[in-house]
Amino acid sequence: MAYAELKNGRVFFQTAAAPSAAQGSLVFVHGAGGTHQKWAGQLEEGMEGWLVAALDLPGHGASSGSALESAAAYADTLVDFIKQSAMPRPLILVGHSMGAIIVLQTALNYPDRVDGLVLIGAGARMPVNPQMLEQLAKGTFDTGFLKIAYGPEAPAELVQAELERMAQASQQQLFIDFNACNNFDVSGRLGEIGVPVLILVGDKDKMTPLKASQYLDENIKHSALHMINGSGHHPMLEKKAETNQAIRQFLQAQFK
Repeated sequence: MAYAELKNGRVFFQTAAAPSAAQGSLVFVHGAGGTHQKWAGQLEEGMEGWLVAALDLPGHGASSGSALESAAAYADTLVDFIKQSAMPRPLILVGHSMGAIIVLQTALNYPDRVDGLVLIGAGARMPVNPQMLEQLAKGTFDTGFLKIAYGPEAPAELVQAELERMAQASQQQLFIDFNACNNFDVSGRLGEIGVPVLILVGDKDKMTPLKASQYLDENIKHSALHMINGSGHHPMLEKKAETNQAIRQFLQAQFK
């Protein structure tokens, strides 16, 4: 556990054990209202031979500051973190939901900084229910509604714990995060991405359904789409073993 002093404030991050001469780095970026804890299953297991890090975005978890207004602003902070941390290349960015649009934006805005992407529960656009945004703006949103983000096979205790964590986030923070998702659209720029991309999606995902991942796969040159059966919007939590195996296979195939 450590902190990085960035332009936007102090950012907390956690790393997994890695060899002294890591063959590359993976940086995990959480979604709206989340923290690095969304990646507990990846931090615990690690990725053999790779340095693994997961951070709390500004205004989230143990990081200082406030939530940022756009994926582009988060991308600037992520690159600042990468620079400060001096992580070995190749550098693979792994993002979930809002984290996925952040790493997508990073690859577009800073192509020389990124060697690969893993996009989980992602889309080139991420529209959010207008009623949900309105309720968040008013501070009246029931975060229990987000139970729909989990598939029917997700353990009840996992879902309950995650909903409790989400309820701890302020509605203002959630509004800023989900509004950033709602305003995101890089559908016309996907052809600019030249690095290998793994796209993971749960077949029971009601937040970013399969067609959003299929659109990414059809429009990104060097992409592979992998569906996680039985999972909702959080395969890294709901189907940890399958998700980790898919990422390992991607690393072995693309970065030997």
